[in-house]
Amino acid sequence: MKSDAAVLPYPPTRGRRTTTVAFVPERRRPPLDSHFPTPMSMTPLSGSSRERLDLGSGIEALQSSPEFRGPVEPFDGHYCNDHLALIYESKTEQYAAVVPYLRQGIERGERCMCVIDDSTEAELLAALRGAGIDADAAVESGQLTFHTVEETYLRDGTFEPDGMIDIYGEIIEETKAEYPALRISAEISWLAEGGTPLEKFMEYESRINELFDEEDCIALCQYDRRSFPSETIRDVIRTHPHLIYDGTVCHNFYHVPPEDFFDPDDAEQEVDRMMGTLLDRTEAKVALESRERFLREIYDATADPSLSFGAKVERLLELGRAWFDLDVGYFALTDEDEDEFEVIEAVGSHEKIRPGASGDLSVSYCQNVLELDEPVSVLNAEEEGWTGDPAYDTYGLESYFGTSLVVGGKQYGTLCFGSESSRGRPFTRSEYTFLELMSQWVSYELERKERERYQRKLYEITSNPDQTFEEKIERLLELGCERFGLEYGILGRYDGDDAEVEATVGPADGGVSPGEFPVRPKAGQYCRKAMDADEPVGAPDVRELGWDDDPVYRELGFESYFGVKIATGSEPYGTLAFCDTSTREDPFTDAEHTFLELMGQWVNYELEQRRREEQLAALNEMSRDLMNVETVSEIAETTVEHAHESLRLPLSAVALYDAENGRLAPEAQTTRAEDELPTATLCNSTSGPVWEAFVAGEMRAIDVGGDDGLPANDLTQILVVPLDRQGVFLTGTASPEKFDSLERDFVETTAATVESACTRADREQLLHEREETLEDQNETLERLNRINTTIRNIDQALVQASTREEIEEVACEQLADVGPYELAWVGEQNTVSDVIEPRTWAGDENGYLHDERMTVDDTPEGRGPAGRAVETREPQVVNDILSDRSFAPWRQSALNRGYHACIALPLTYKDTLYGILAVYAGQPGVFDSLERAVLTELSDTIAYAINAVESKKALVTDEVTELEFTVEDIGCGITEFVEQADCTMSLENLVSQGDGGLRAFFSMHGTTTEEIREFAPKFPTADLTVVSEFSEGDDRVCLVDVTLTEDSLAGTVLQHGGRLRRLDADDGNARVTVALASDAAVREFVEMFRTRYPNATLHAQHTRQQVQRTSAEFQSEVVEELTPRQLEVLQTAYFSGYFEKPRTRTGTEIASSLDISQPTLNTHLRAAQRKLYHQLFEEGLIQA
Repeated sequence: MKSDAAVLPYPPTRGRRTTTVAFVPERRRPPLDSHFPTPMSMTPLSGSSRERLDLGSGIEALQSSPEFRGPVEPFDGHYCNDHLALIYESKTEQYAAVVPYLRQGIERGERCMCVIDDSTEAELLAALRGAGIDADAAVESGQLTFHTVEETYLRDGTFEPDGMIDIYGEIIEETKAEYPALRISAEISWLAEGGTPLEKFMEYESRINELFDEEDCIALCQYDRRSFPSETIRDVIRTHPHLIYDGTVCHNFYHVPPEDFFDPDDAEQEVDRMMGTLLDRTEAKVALESRERFLREIYDATADPSLSFGAKVERLLELGRAWFDLDVGYFALTDEDEDEFEVIEAVGSHEKIRPGASGDLSVSYCQNVLELDEPVSVLNAEEEGWTGDPAYDTYGLESYFGTSLVVGGKQYGTLCFGSESSRGRPFTRSEYTFLELMSQWVSYELERKERERYQRKLYEITSNPDQTFEEKIERLLELGCERFGLEYGILGRYDGDDAEVEATVGPADGGVSPGEFPVRPKAGQYCRKAMDADEPVGAPDVRELGWDDDPVYRELGFESYFGVKIATGSEPYGTLAFCDTSTREDPFTDAEHTFLELMGQWVNYELEQRRREEQLAALNEMSRDLMNVETVSEIAETTVEHAHESLRLPLSAVALYDAENGRLAPEAQTTRAEDELPTATLCNSTSGPVWEAFVAGEMRAIDVGGDDGLPANDLTQILVVPLDRQGVFLTGTASPEKFDSLERDFVETTAATVESACTRADREQLLHEREETLEDQNETLERLNRINTTIRNIDQALVQASTREEIEEVACEQLADVGPYELAWVGEQNTVSDVIEPRTWAGDENGYLHDERMTVDDTPEGRGPAGRAVETREPQVVNDILSDRSFAPWRQSALNRGYHACIALPLTYKDTLYGILAVYAGQPGVFDSLERAVLTELSDTIAYAINAVESKKALVTDEVTELEFTVEDIGCGITEFVEQADCTMSLENLVSQGDGGLRAFFSMHGTTTEEIREFAPKFPTADLTVVSEFSEGDDRVCLVDVTLTEDSLAGTVLQHGGRLRRLDADDGNARVTVALASDAAVREFVEMFRTRYPNATLHAQHTRQQVQRTSAEFQSEVVEELTPRQLEVLQTAYFSGYFEKPRTRTGTEIASSLDISQPTLNTHLRAAQRKLYHQLFEEGLIQA
């Protein structure tokens, strides 16, 4: 059985109107759409633009909560009003509906009235706050109010339907003055307490619908199912067309209209209603099943991968023809400009409607569809006045149902169905929907195929390996012009205020050609708008955007524009734009936006690829250049030069680590970096991202802006990359997109290249230094070998030398034989004239010492190295005779003889100056620290040898020079003791010790052992022993054993080649007699002595012959001293091995052999030894 439901107008889709040509009969029930418009958005509206508050709003509010479901059926065919009933079984269920319901009202600016019963105001406010609703502000403003049952339903003590309806009427009127609508939430739990007949309240519930239906008001009545008997809940269900239960919004087909509800005795109406409900539900189920089957068949046809597009369209036409009960179905392409159409696919039998058929568009049904731009339906062409239409006359279709196909925003064709006989019923809503679904699928498929065609062309262009980038760009621009239907395609590059056209296609006389762009657009218009946007910018009519005052519009006449930004990495490059001198009728579609983005992405990629190739080539070139620099500083300079010129990193700098200051310091910067990159500020700290990057060895990105303390400029980001331990590489960008991953990789690669160069430079520098060190070490070793050989030769010669002259000659000859020494000489100061007189020399002297004069005074001749060496007794070096001012008096003469460096060394030993040793070299810079140290040591050795020879001469010479001095203080505390004790002291003898020390024996007259021991702690040496004390006439005499140091008077004399012959002290003065070899340097000795003892006075100098005894004379004198018995005992003991170790015979055995006792033997031996020692020491044969 067919339903007589009215046909609703086709709902607007994609902004298109719907026209129904059939007449609509009356329905048995008013359609839901006549009462409830489409649910509004959540944004409050006011005035005429606001939609009426109704049931749709309430359901929308509930559906905004995820806990709710339904309704699954549209309002169509259901009687309804602005009155919902909530049946709940817990507070959770109640608030799950009430909270979103009130939230929508508060957000829409409506007045929300809550009638509370078993809930409290605090509970409901807490629930609203928990949902993120500012309920307190709503209460404070009066938008949200709370009322009790006593203030509303039971205001007069009892419930009266008329009174309550009046109350709500008054509240609605009050609300209109301040709020756009009233939203009521009412708890009806009070009804369960009794006192109010349920029939009376159900009467009210049924009548209140009339009030709510006429006003901007909606009510949500809330019934606790646990509080009411089932009969009451049943009546609640019967009086409400829409119910909320268990989280579901339901259409209530149990609803009873008011007129039936209040006339329960009208059985005929009850039967009609029940039968009508059964019929409606059956018809709805059958229709639903049919629609589902048809939709499934549409899906199967369109989703079948084995069917081609044409086969799918044919299948759709067959389905549509069957569903619409029409004979013919066809798909046609239309061309309004050419007034043509062509049938692509057709099903059914019609002579003129078949695949491939074509004709004039103006005499086809398609023309009517295109003119109206909406679905067209004809049920009976004759009755509806189509008999005079050319399409009817040509094709004879009595019934027709068709719609247009839109592809890419443009009319593409039509999808139509028809019959040569009229149709007996109107097209239903579902049939309109199915026609729209089929047209949408065909349009989508056509659009997809169109997109694929252009994308295929795009791929063919961009992937062609035989074409250059410039050729591809030209074809790409031509393809874009074709795709977008615009005249001009332009690839432009922008760098600040400079604009350049890199490639263009379009009319030759259009004013746009490669080169400098003829005009500059204003900010925010044309290409500058695209440069600032992250997506394509389309302007079908630039005048609508107010661009008609732009120079581009005025000069070039571009009325439509479509462009996208081009960038290489994060750096803006320019735009890819398409323009036309006429406006475009349709807006640019999403597909066109996507296609332009694809084109722009390819250009971005190609430009980025070209830039990367150029950068890599530049990086290789920089690497080659860096191979030719040697220092890290030069590497930094080379790096920033390439960064500025070829690497496209114009904001770059290199900072190197300063080990002395422990900081990073800028070393080199590009020109722009000097002005814009805060390198010094970033490096002037041992904290912060630059220092962290250097210490951690990891790249850091600094986002510029905000409170970073950096100077305000256009910089957006700075990358800091460490260069191992050398420093950091910095580069910045002003791009809003900052550095992308590819750019970061390139910067890191650049830094790695610089780091490798620095490492290589360091390594080469280290190798160079090592080579130099090795060369220096080899040279030093060679010199050491040379010097050691020389010193060894000199030392050996010095050992063999017996005179001072031999020592000096050996030293000069050995030094002069060693290169690069040219001359060596020894000289001494003439104390009378202060002239330094050469004594011995060797080498290439060539008259130099004879011609030149050197002195020890304050004249230019006295300020040379020889004079300073005598005066200061320190080595004096002139490493470059040519430039040294102190050598001016002798420069010309020295250079003429090939002398370029000189050293003068004093020959000193224990404060005695024996002269100077001067050595001249044939090249400058010879006398470095090593050479000076070795020659200084050699001079000390020579001085020591001279001293040793002089000392030896004092012992063995036949003739000595005696010097007599008076000294007030000889040290050791002796003269102080003699003066205090009022005694005299005389040196008895000196004994040389094995460790080099001296032991002195003094005799002290006129003092006692006690006095000496009392004064002993004051002596510098603690080793003082009183050997004996005895009387000599009237005086007491003490023999004292004292160990002397090298600094003592005796030690000083001995060290300087003399012998202490006499030392007497009394009254605080000492009289000293010193013996020197007859040819010893008396003057130097006296000078030394006076230096050591400033209070010394030389009284006399004598030359004396020393008595020399031969061995025979000594033996004779010893034998004469011994008695025959003593000689016998001594000889027997000696030859018996008594003095061997171990002894071969004991003293007892020897005594027995001599027939004497052991004590007698010992007495004879001691007497003989005493006489022998007397001859050795008392007679002066052996001296200390």
